[in-house]
Amino acid sequence: FIKNARISSVTTELMGDINLARQEAQRRGRPVTICATSDGLTCLSSTPNWMEGWIILIPGAPTPVAKWVQEPDGPSTTRKVSAFGAGSIIFSPSGSVVGAGTTGLTVNVRDDRAGKGDLTQRDISVTLVGRPLMLKVAG
Repeated sequence: FIKNARISSVTTELMGDINLARQEAQRRGRPVTICATSDGLTCLSSTPNWMEGWIILIPGAPTPVAKWVQEPDGPSTTRKVSAFGAGSIIFSPSGSVVGAGTTGLTVNVRDDRAGKGDLTQRDISVTLVGRPLMLKVAG
């Protein structure tokens, strides 16, 4: 029960911030990026681990880092969150995803039950039009 609650909490928070980044891009009329970070200032580029934290970046704004979510304190059952295709998601002023190929982007949320075959893991898929969808998947 606790592991399910923790993985659900991380997934919900990340989905909310993906939606926030998309809304900010539309509201400001400029591209906005959400990406994995370890320092709260720059995006991780190689094999990003989103559990180190993530930021919402608004280039050209007086404060370019609009939000920084740091690695959770204490023990966590979520051992890795990774982004396939890129370590960042960039939204255009229309709210669509920039540079996502033909399928969009996926962030996989996994905990120590990954590989067991049950539906305890989560995928956040961001479609080309920028809509995030959460799916329960077998780990």
